[in-house]
Amino acid sequence: MAAQLGVGARGLAPVCLAAIVVAGCGSGPRQDANEPKGDFPVEILSASFPANQRLATTSDLTIVVRNPGPKKIPDISVSVKCAAQRSTGGSGGSAAGTSTGGFSFRTTYPNVADPARPQFVVNTLPTRTPRNYDHGRLDPLERSSAYVDTYPLGPLEAGRMVTFRWNVTAVKSGPYRICYQVNAGLAGKAKAVAAQPGGKIGGEFTGEVAQKPPQAHIAANGKTVVEGKGGP
Repeated sequence: MAAQLGVGARGLAPVCLAAIVVAGCGSGPRQDANEPKGDFPVEILSASFPANQRLATTSDLTIVVRNPGPKKIPDISVSVKCAAQRSTGGSGGSAAGTSTGGFSFRTTYPNVADPARPQFVVNTLPTRTPRNYDHGRLDPLERSSAYVDTYPLGPLEAGRMVTFRWNVTAVKSGPYRICYQVNAGLAGKAKAVAAQPGGKIGGEFTGEVAQKPPQAHIAANGKTVVEGKGGP
């Protein structure tokens, strides 16, 4: 009897894990239980990411969003992935093809356990208030959402704006494409819409990561000094 119970528990585990994003295991409330249904206007004030980058060099991806509508946005967030690409598994939600349209790409090397590989390593995530990171640790970055490619910052009051900022390091050379889309909620009930006719709630960055990293050395004060610009 004990062995049968053990097999049953293991058999239920994948089902519980698959449902955790929607309802969670156990008797907890659904994640979308309190999300209002409707359209919420959003306005992208600015979006920037360097087109020309170099290996082992850090840069900021910054998106500033405003709520121009009369209602509070339930949970403003940005998804960093091309919406049209189909997820086929792997960490980071690696997609079909050679790129996820996000910070990772899908390797074509055969027989790998996880085809998702970083093109940019994410050093810091968007937060409402500054967060102190221990860059000496190898622990994964703390997330405020179970969604791998979506970064929420919570409610956004009418007329207010918020800045999404990622600090990343380029670790793979070659062309890159990063898609992004602003969301008004996490459960699909609250939908972000453009504030003006013809406006956008998303976009993409394209560019190139140079193969040659910049020259660098450690100065006498213990800080890294970068020299040169690198090149193809």
